[in-house]
Amino acid sequence: MKIVRFAQMKEGIHINNEIIYLLPNGKTLFIRPECIDKMQKYRQVKRNDTEAGGILIGRILIENGHYIIDEVSEPMTTDKRRRTYFKRNMEGHQEFFNSIWDREVGSCFYLGEWHTHPENNPTPSSIDWKNWNRLKRIGFESECLFFIIVGINEMKVWYSEKNSKIIELRRRSSFG
Repeated sequence: MKIVRFAQMKEGIHINNEIIYLLPNGKTLFIRPECIDKMQKYRQVKRNDTEAGGILIGRILIENGHYIIDEVSEPMTTDKRRRTYFKRNMEGHQEFFNSIWDREVGSCFYLGEWHTHPENNPTPSSIDWKNWNRLKRIGFESECLFFIIVGINEMKVWYSEKNSKIIELRRRSSFG
């Protein structure tokens, strides 16, 4: 078993450039621009584009308990991808997480999942709800999980603590 450590704020983080969401408990989720760029390059803008997805990796800050998504895995060749279906194979994504874990000396967490939908404004499918609820029951080091769906024109984020309902988060326009 790996020992989990909370992370300190890294130098060079520019909060104003990040996508910010406010959680119901008053904490904040920051998504690094590089992660947004990585996920958005898989938007399903063409008729034959398939769903894509991966895992969310980040930190919980010691100073304030805020969450930061620093890394996202990209689709692996072993994933199952169709126009309206994505199933992540654990293999490559686990290796990706392990490499980040080693680089960050254990100061990172699995924070959830992301995938695309071939719709302008994404809404979770019944399969999404089923998978998200299954993941909640498994339990992880962090108190909660995040679920991101990247649509053609919009990205949406859902959140849940282990024994709570999954809710959609609203984006904040600024921090402070």
